[in-house]
Amino acid sequence: MAEQKLNDAVSKMMDTLDRKVLRDFQKDGYVCAAKCFDNKSWSTEQLQHCVERCQMPMQQVQNYMQNELQSFQNRLQRCAMECQDRARDSMPSSGNPSDAQMAAIEKNMQTCFNHCVDSHLKLLPTLQKRVEDAVSQVKQ
Repeated sequence: MAEQKLNDAVSKMMDTLDRKVLRDFQKDGYVCAAKCFDNKSWSTEQLQHCVERCQMPMQQVQNYMQNELQSFQNRLQRCAMECQDRARDSMPSSGNPSDAQMAAIEKNMQTCFNHCVDSHLKLLPTLQKRVEDAVSQVKQ
């Protein structure tokens, strides 16, 4: 359930970014690339260079977004691994937990993981703002 909540929030953020800033930004790149074809005197190489130059800003933004999302995912994974470590550390030294102990360990691990998700959900507005700022900087 916590995982679905996080996936839904990330999807919503990505949809908002797409509608709010990325579509217009991407459109600008395509319009720029289409204008490259208006110059009939250019060689194929010059035309290709023009198209690549028009698409470069969007590629930069996509790379930035990929890095931000990867960093976010890495942070979440580290938090989840910490929960797993805590669960492992709480196992009895005999290595054979009772059903009650195992249930408590699993409950604590799930609570820990839910905390990871909640704390990372709070990071999404900042992540979204960083992507919006990156688009603004690339546009300049």
